Amino acid sequence: MKIYKLLVLFCLLQLNSLSFVSFAHTINQDKIPPEVKKALINSGLPDSAIAFSIVRLSKNDGHKPLLTWQPHLAMNPASTMKLLTTMSALDILGPQYRWKTNIFTNGLIDRGLLKGDLILQGTGDPKFVPEELSNIMSNLRQLGIEKIDGNLIFDRSAYNSNVKSTAPGDGELSRSYNVAPDPLLYAFQTISFNITHINGKPDITYTPRLSQLKIDNRIIQIKTPCNDWGKLLKMSVIKNAPEEWTASFVGKFSTECGEVHWNIVALNPNDFLKQGILASWEDAGGLWVKAPNVIEASVPSNSKLLLSHQGIQLSDAVKDINKFSNNVMARQLFLTLALEKSTPPASTYESSRVIKNWLQQLNLDMANLVLENGAGLSNIERITPDEMTQLLIYSVKSKYRDIFLSSLPIAGVDGTMKHRLLDVMRRFLSNPSSIGQPIFKPDPLFPQALQQPGALIKTGTLSNVRSIAGYVVSQSGQVYAISSMINHPKAAGGLSVQDALLSWVIKDGMDR
Repeated sequence: MKIYKLLVLFCLLQLNSLSFVSFAHTINQDKIPPEVKKALINSGLPDSAIAFSIVRLSKNDGHKPLLTWQPHLAMNPASTMKLLTTMSALDILGPQYRWKTNIFTNGLIDRGLLKGDLILQGTGDPKFVPEELSNIMSNLRQLGIEKIDGNLIFDRSAYNSNVKSTAPGDGELSRSYNVAPDPLLYAFQTISFNITHINGKPDITYTPRLSQLKIDNRIIQIKTPCNDWGKLLKMSVIKNAPEEWTASFVGKFSTECGEVHWNIVALNPNDFLKQGILASWEDAGGLWVKAPNVIEASVPSNSKLLLSHQGIQLSDAVKDINKFSNNVMARQLFLTLALEKSTPPASTYESSRVIKNWLQQLNLDMANLVLENGAGLSNIERITPDEMTQLLIYSVKSKYRDIFLSSLPIAGVDGTMKHRLLDVMRRFLSNPSSIGQPIFKPDPLFPQALQQPGALIKTGTLSNVRSIAGYVVSQSGQVYAISSMINHPKAAGGLSVQDALLSWVIKDGMDR
């Protein structure tokens, strides 16, 4: 009898165990939906190339993954890593945080003449644009300065010099996304040329204005469709003399093109900032007695502060970083964490330590996390889909959730998701009854941004990476956190795969 009772107990335990496994499987379905599987096959990508984690937030599921595939596999997330950088910065620095650019002099002002050097000390303002520099120059004029007789001293001591190398080199040094972090980053170190038609002729303007940059326009106007306009034009920026540059444009430009933009990084940081300062000072009505030299040094001890300019607010920077996936701004923000929460100069190592301490305080276990520059422009940054959805779950509960959510690209509307999921969104938003949709019932416990159907998704792109992370509000009103990463040499084909995954969630695929 005793043996019989033991056998019965053993069988009951086995049944309970099987019951638990069955329940766990319904909650954590480790599989690929048929629609996504089909897209994978069509793209030529193997199942092993993709990993994802989907969590339903609007039902009492305990925030357990409802659908996963390799959710604990550490993957390169590309630009979706910006979500970690921006959310941690909102918590650690606060949305009202502003960067400062301090202006000093080691000289004296006498009857409108500043006899001495003008010294700029940067703290990494990620959006130090021409309008900001113009305000600084106007404020200097209001101090009574009309002429400056001295050099320019640039204090970049806020950053460790090794931060420039914390991103992979792809040989595209003239591309804006490759600009290195700089405590005195001006206008993203990028010249933006605008080409259009005025009075029947191609016309070229540019920003920011640089004191010694001239334009040589040899573009011929033609009447053809505006296809691949960039292939018909050639542009180069050549240094003619120690202080002079010429931007030359040669080729053909169609009358059908309207206005196009051409961005290029052509001057080194010192020359670019110097030429911007000279132009802005001229525009403010000021005069430099003689062309200044540029000296890189810390603020001399005998200097006095002329003014302190407050730059962009953190909440605005977060929107630019996530909506448009701005790598330069993300790297500047990442370093700001170290600048404010450790001993200067800021380093990427210290920034990583600050973020990991923040995660630890929140009890967010990210054992697989590898950070390099916080922008995702990296060959070594890693995170798992499960860890990313943990971040998303926390973020939607954060006191700064409205700012965070408003920074995410909206599928079919703006940012890097402007042209994605257009057909899906148009179909079930314009005529829900035609495809048998359930009645949309928004969850009142969620922010306004999650009260309408759609997808708020940060994207990520590298040569071997395609990734998405964010929130989906389904056609019935359910809210999901989703993270998906594809790492493969053929990752470019992964856009259709991840769009299929998003579409499946939007259509309440889990409840079918």
